[in-house]
Amino acid sequence: MTDIKEVGSLIFFIDDNLYSVPAAGTVYFIAENKKVLIDTGPATSLEAVLNGIRQTGFKPEEIDYIIITHIHLDHSGGVGTMLQHMPRAKVIAHHKAIKHLIDPSRLVNSAIEAQGREFVSGNGEVLPVPEPRLIPVNDGETLDLGNGQVLTFMSCPGHAPHELCIIESRNRGIFVGDAVGHYINGTDMMVPVTPPPSFDLEQYIATLERLKGLDADKIYFAHSGTSPQVQEKLDLAVRKLRDRDNIIAQAAAENNLEQAAERVIKHVSNELVWLREHLRPVYDYWTGVDIPMSAAEHVRYYKKKHGL
Repeated sequence: MTDIKEVGSLIFFIDDNLYSVPAAGTVYFIAENKKVLIDTGPATSLEAVLNGIRQTGFKPEEIDYIIITHIHLDHSGGVGTMLQHMPRAKVIAHHKAIKHLIDPSRLVNSAIEAQGREFVSGNGEVLPVPEPRLIPVNDGETLDLGNGQVLTFMSCPGHAPHELCIIESRNRGIFVGDAVGHYINGTDMMVPVTPPPSFDLEQYIATLERLKGLDADKIYFAHSGTSPQVQEKLDLAVRKLRDRDNIIAQAAAENNLEQAAERVIKHVSNELVWLREHLRPVYDYWTGVDIPMSAAEHVRYYKKKHGL
């Protein structure tokens, strides 16, 4: 059985069993007149997502739209495969992402460079999306699902230049993809993720400040849960990003930038004691993949920004 729960009116959380790690990744199903899947996970998450939809009482064939928050493989790698089970679905993505969905080869090669071929192979096959099934969107565009539920798309760069957040009107919630960070339900753990090749600290923080201005009632995280503490989580993400930048700046002041990434990894990992003790597979995934990758990219960004 797939772990699912209704987290808002007609909005279902589905654990996509990301890389066979429960509680590591989430997609969302909106069961309005027009039915929407937000993100797909990689191709290896296909059965978990399809089973999750069925457990809500609906069928994958009823999905009208798949919305991709951004095209990193843990969010969109399975979209081409998923479409084979959703014959009427159109794929909505940031206008900057469309070319990579049509031809994912550059995206896959970038992931291999960042994470290694063996890890990327765990995503399964990344199939292209037929161009006629794609709908590009820009900041401020909307999608009416019926019965008063309207989705508004928001361009949210920082984590990635093609990141979308989606505001839903019924519950006043925001689907944030990776624009905010990783989060574990019921905890104060917040881990912003800053992957290569396009992390931008200033844009990331500007996105978080813009999200704060929405005065929303709920955040739907892609990793991996929901929270009504919207302002608190956004403030926490800003603070954690600035903490990391300060650690790197201190290393630079000591002429010791070669140790900056390791200092950031240690700082972030030390905040995850509860996770290590209670959700060890998620802890191992975060500390083995996302945190080292994020630290290295933040150091690269810092060096480029300061001409080092």
